[in-house]
Amino acid sequence: IRLQEGLVHYRFAGRDRLGPRNAPLPLYFAHAGPGSGRVYEPWLQTFGASRFAFAPDMLGNGDSAPPAGEDLEIGYYVDCALRLADSLDIERFDFYGSHTGAQIGCQLAVEHPTRIRRLVLDGVPLFPADLKQRMLENYAPKVVPDDYGAHLVWAWNFVRDQQLYFPWFERTSERRLANPVSPAAQLHASVTDVVKALRTYHIAYRAAFRQDMHALLPKLACPVFLTTSQRDPLTAWFDDAVK
Repeated sequence: IRLQEGLVHYRFAGRDRLGPRNAPLPLYFAHAGPGSGRVYEPWLQTFGASRFAFAPDMLGNGDSAPPAGEDLEIGYYVDCALRLADSLDIERFDFYGSHTGAQIGCQLAVEHPTRIRRLVLDGVPLFPADLKQRMLENYAPKVVPDDYGAHLVWAWNFVRDQQLYFPWFERTSERRLANPVSPAAQLHASVTDVVKALRTYHIAYRAAFRQDMHALLPKLACPVFLTTSQRDPLTAWFDDAVK
């Protein structure tokens, strides 16, 4: 789909169910950063059996065009999500978001309540102020290609260390997660997503770190399902999100 920024790449299933009045509402999948809608390919096949399901690559990630600027806020990505839905002639839909995707979905549902029927938030970051500042300063550095390929080594270690430490840049025993390292093929797929978007992956991350999720969550009026996994470091804030 072409937006004013350029082409947005998206995966989908169940297109034949898009449009009929009696069809279930479409389901929008918003991925975490860094990455792409690739992670939802199995889910799309499952949900596509009963409804139109789609998973865009966030602008500046995956195979989508770069966003329109450097210092952006989550509201920009909310607007992008709505413009994407409008391009598909989708007025109302259900929304699943993970991490940064959850933050986009939360703000979208608060600011545009008529567009979202139900919301699933997978991993809600309710970081204290000092952690948010450290994340903003260190978590998503701006990276450029290097003559000697150092950016490729950085990308591999960045993806791997995200699974081993939280935050990944504080590699201490206190920050070690009880997670195994993913198989090499899985790491390769994730690293490829990062390398594709090397110059722009950090923009959405920094927007997410500036957002005030503490203020947004109480404003949600639609049905919300909160979920997380034991391997997810954001599980530490799950109970706070439920409250």
